[in-house]
Amino acid sequence: MLADKLRIRRLKNQIKIFSDAKKIAEENNISIKQINLKTLVPLLEFSSLEEDETLQKKWSNLIVNFSDVNEKYESSIFPFILNQLTVEDVRIIERFYSSGRGSAIPSGIIQSNLLRLGLIEIFNPTRTIFLNSSKNKIPTTAKYWLSELGTHFYECFSNKYN
Repeated sequence: MLADKLRIRRLKNQIKIFSDAKKIAEENNISIKQINLKTLVPLLEFSSLEEDETLQKKWSNLIVNFSDVNEKYESSIFPFILNQLTVEDVRIIERFYSSGRGSAIPSGIIQSNLLRLGLIEIFNPTRTIFLNSSKNKIPTTAKYWLSELGTHFYECFSNKYN
């Protein structure tokens, strides 16, 4: 009985996300292409787990951008990355992208998660920082930049049609 309730909850999430994606595509006259299975299956699975409205919008955007015939997004890793982000992670990525420059992030889980996923990188031209060394902790004043992966990822989950 619990499994049935979870399936229903996941289905409701999927319906909302895909309905929003369809609405974006229709409003912007986007020609749709078929998404390859390697990307489509994780999109379906992971998006169904998302209950936060802000992140559901990111899933809708990701689906639209992957299915837009004029876009060349084919990285099957993006659904895996989005599945591992919190709203705060997404806000930091958006802030970095819109500012076009580096910024400091307080050390902690968010910083570690974004580094682990390869979405940000440390910018410190005068010193090498070894992440796994207890002797070389990352200073809280270190600046971070969106990595190339982070930039492409942001562009794929952003809504460029509004």
